[in-house]
Amino acid sequence: MAASLTLRSLFVLLLVLSVGIKIIVGNQSVHSESQTMRGIAKDEIATFLDHHGFQVGKVEDDPDFPFVSAAMDDCRLLAVLAAPQGWHRDIVRRMASQQDQVIFVFGGVVYQDQPTWLTWMYEYWRVLNNFAGRKLRVRPDLGIIASPACDLRDMPWQEIAKLP
Repeated sequence: MAASLTLRSLFVLLLVLSVGIKIIVGNQSVHSESQTMRGIAKDEIATFLDHHGFQVGKVEDDPDFPFVSAAMDDCRLLAVLAAPQGWHRDIVRRMASQQDQVIFVFGGVVYQDQPTWLTWMYEYWRVLNNFAGRKLRVRPDLGIIASPACDLRDMPWQEIAKLP
């Protein structure tokens, strides 16, 4: 009876260690994949802006706050890859002057304020699916700061939702 209890205890300990290690390693790989995908999304956004007549300027590679600046005639804009949890929402608003326009784009839809519940839920749904072996693509959540001369409503933002 004592050997049976010892074997059961050892089995439970090994199970806990095994699952714990898988969760930790899996979470790190999802995070690094998300950072890589954000880098790819940043490059795709630069390509999108270039394709629509903008002269792409600085493309910031900072994994915590990637952005792309672009200009076309009197229109100047800054596209920030915002965190889905809403961490960058206020930073984006503070970066804009009083004359600037600020919009958020997620899933090809333009919002006046970042739809944090929607972006947060999608990101965690993507992570959960990743754990289950189903890869969903990263949807960029953009904070756009633009000069008054920009006509942002006529941009085909739905193209960004289709990025790889």
